[in-house]
Amino acid sequence: MLGHVRIKQNGDGKMAGRKLKIGIIFAMAAVAGMPAAASACDISHGVRAKIDSGSYRATLNGVLLKDTGVKVSSGTEPVSQPSTEYILSEWLVPGKNIVNIDYKGSAAAFEIFARCKGEYDDHDIVDSVRFTSSSSGQLSFEHEGPLDYNYLKADIAGDEGLQDAVKKLQDAARSGDVETVVRMHEPMIEEFGKYIGGADRFRTYLRTILSSHPAVIAETYTVTPVMGGRVYEIFGPDNQPLISVSGKMDGGSFSWPGGVYWTRFGDEWAVVSN
Repeated sequence: MLGHVRIKQNGDGKMAGRKLKIGIIFAMAAVAGMPAAASACDISHGVRAKIDSGSYRATLNGVLLKDTGVKVSSGTEPVSQPSTEYILSEWLVPGKNIVNIDYKGSAAAFEIFARCKGEYDDHDIVDSVRFTSSSSGQLSFEHEGPLDYNYLKADIAGDEGLQDAVKKLQDAARSGDVETVVRMHEPMIEEFGKYIGGADRFRTYLRTILSSHPAVIAETYTVTPVMGGRVYEIFGPDNQPLISVSGKMDGGSFSWPGGVYWTRFGDEWAVVSN
């Protein structure tokens, strides 16, 4: 670092000044070539679960973390007991985020890790909790980056009109009204296009499967407010989606869930995620 520079005059002041300038240039180049500070990387957070026995239910800001975590094993752990990692990229809020864990068993550990995006090694362990019996615990972390999810733009104004919107979606799926089903999922489709790309192709895909395969509709369901009442989570029995379509197409199998996470934009309810 260039903390203090002393100018030494000798017989040739110009030469001394030239050496000083060259020294500063080399020093600045060295600083520029140094690795960036750890905090300068684009940080993402995740949950790591290490389960020796039992089962658990985990939520992020009230939203259920589905069992889609990546199974990983370290060199010191037996392959039969891998840990599970969930990268937390959705259902984030600015500032403090809460992960709640309900655990049933006798031995488990959970931790929040921070990682530079694009890397596989942990940058830091932010929070952790260990269980030796059935209990509940909470982890937290701070999200500092920008967020532009549609659910953050939704109104927090109670659930008035939600039941009517759910019935409208059920009736549309039951009668084969494909355009209504697609339109009620428009915020989710827009989000797909924003972060993955191909929103129009996704709409075409939904129209194709909805018009060629019968939908399964959950006639009974449970409504749970999450994200501080900004989002409503709707599941049928055994955590089944409100509507679903599955079958075979183009030589492969598919399954699509619909109508799970709802938000209110003004007077209109719509699905923001499944």
